[in-house]
Amino acid sequence: MKKLISFLILSSLLLSCGGDDNDPCDGVITDPIVQSIFIELLDNEGNNLIENGTFPAEDITAEFNGFIITPVVFTEFEAIKNLITLNIVGSEGENTWLINLNEQETDTLVLDLALNTVECGFTSFTVISVFYNGVQQTLITNSDNPSGDITIQVVRA
Repeated sequence: MKKLISFLILSSLLLSCGGDDNDPCDGVITDPIVQSIFIELLDNEGNNLIENGTFPAEDITAEFNGFIITPVVFTEFEAIKNLITLNIVGSEGENTWLINLNEQETDTLVLDLALNTVECGFTSFTVISVFYNGVQQTLITNSDNPSGDITIQVVRA
């Protein structure tokens, strides 16, 4: 009899724990994709200004919404070596970043973003345009990379 009562209590508990069958996110484990923008700083001859030491990687920081982000240049990963790497964050519309190349030189990056709603409450962005120091940049995308990363090449004369 004790086994029957225990079975009935356990069964009622298990049946009462059902989820919302109309919720497409019920029980779904998601891994949000972090989109990045990679900035390659070049001189007029196409030389990377971080790689050649004009702007040492350890001196470069970024500022967004009052927060200072460092490090933003990763020299140990070949795929992004000597590129300024920033996560694409912000809000819909124009988002302004300050790129501090050293204590004397600061550049401005403006990302114009469109907000995409993704299932289960996560969002991503579509980059509409990028301006670096007031000059519109060509967006380079990698079709093999589904996360939406983009690269810009900035010629700094």
